Amino acid sequence: MQFTVSINQVKALEWGLNSQQALLFAFVYGCPSWTKPVTTDNGVFFALSKAKIIEELPLLTDKPDTAYRMLKALEEAGLIQLSSTSNITLFRLTAKAAEWNQKLDGSEKYPTPPETEGRKKIRSTSENSPSKVGEKSEQGSEKSPTNQDTNHQGTNQDTSQNLQGAPATPSQPATLVLVPSDRPRCAIPDDMPGPKDQTCKTFKTWANYAMAYRKRHGAWPVWNAKVAGQVSQIIDRLGIEVAHHVSAYFLLINDAKVVGNMHSIGDLLLKAEAYHTQWATNRQMTGTTAQQIERKQANLTAGQDAANRILQRAGGQANEFL
Repeated sequence: MQFTVSINQVKALEWGLNSQQALLFAFVYGCPSWTKPVTTDNGVFFALSKAKIIEELPLLTDKPDTAYRMLKALEEAGLIQLSSTSNITLFRLTAKAAEWNQKLDGSEKYPTPPETEGRKKIRSTSENSPSKVGEKSEQGSEKSPTNQDTNHQGTNQDTSQNLQGAPATPSQPATLVLVPSDRPRCAIPDDMPGPKDQTCKTFKTWANYAMAYRKRHGAWPVWNAKVAGQVSQIIDRLGIEVAHHVSAYFLLINDAKVVGNMHSIGDLLLKAEAYHTQWATNRQMTGTTAQQIERKQANLTAGQDAANRILQRAGGQANEFL
């Protein structure tokens, strides 16, 4: 577990990060200093499993899917680039991310760790000529690093995860069109229907829904008095802090009825709590999936009934001999 996490609140506010995203980025920013570099076709990335995030930041989340969604939010903010192998998430910092550790004059408070190749040269020099650079560390000294903000005992990513192989597509995460509380993450098109006042109760939820709707269906959804009331009800039922996440996730739903209705806002309102659970767990429940579960349960029940009848008949026969 990381003991201390330092957050640059000025940059977090400037970039529109909420407290959870800022906490995660503060951790991710320091990861290249200890996690394993992985060379891919797109360059050098660093291995960072979702399980490692949960282990090091227990205050952040205990759900792997939530950790991945937060990484995607940092990517949307332009702070990291994500990739993957067949079994682990990879990341690297962007040029924008370097501003996290800079003073107002542009100098670094704590110099950014050098590139991988540079670290190899430093290590080679220090070990070949220890008198010039410093004494060679004793074996196992990495368990007590100079930076006492964290204890990375056993922080390598070798836990039954093979880092070899070409990057592969990760398991499908929840794609969010995030709009932070202070300002939109991206520019809002002038032709988007609906409220334009960012202080309006329905602005954030509607903007996420509308942008995701246009991305999927190629047109803006209709905005009218009825829709305004429905959006307001969705916020009342789910809470203003998460309604905008669920409204964007709703456009990923591939249930035949929902798709046939072109992801009507009324369908979202009808089962708002169910879609909230699907967003939180990143597991869609389509009509086909529900039928499969129902058939499985029916088969199980039939088997249990048959077993009970056999036991009852066997008990009846036994009583005849008493």
